[in-house]
Amino acid sequence: MSREKRHRLFFALEPDATVRRQVTDFQQSIELTGRAVPPANLHVTLAFLGMQESHVIAAAGEVAAALSFPCCELVLDSPGRFKRASVLWLGASRIPAALFTFQHELVDGLLEAGIGYDKKPWKFHLTLYRKMRKPAPIMAPVAIRWRLDGFSLVESVSVRSGVEYHTLGHWKSER
Repeated sequence: MSREKRHRLFFALEPDATVRRQVTDFQQSIELTGRAVPPANLHVTLAFLGMQESHVIAAAGEVAAALSFPCCELVLDSPGRFKRASVLWLGASRIPAALFTFQHELVDGLLEAGIGYDKKPWKFHLTLYRKMRKPAPIMAPVAIRWRLDGFSLVESVSVRSGVEYHTLGHWKSER
């Protein structure tokens, strides 16, 4: 009996090249002992689906295609920490209401489609470092403008050096 391949999936906001470079510059300005998230892996998770069978990729894509993403802008300006997980992240002090509404519509769509996801309350954050060994130092102020115009379905694939993220689908706002 063969076992179907399972995929570690999540929906995400993926920064464009300019935002990715600015976040990486800020990340590198922090003198921190820990594991920096590689530039290619920078993202904000909208919904974590976890390990799923292959057929869920198409079903999740159908949920995404039925939604309308709100084109909006925010400023990454609020560093924060998840102490128990030893994670340093960058968030936004003001998140557009339309983005909160969209995230709720996304998880409602997953629920209606019978697709499992992590039901923890959503916390907008872009992880900069994992496995910090010391508390984060005092950081210089940061203000990175990010124009959001779409979202993606992403697969996390384990590789020898850690993980790679592969975008499986991307949906843009209809402006």
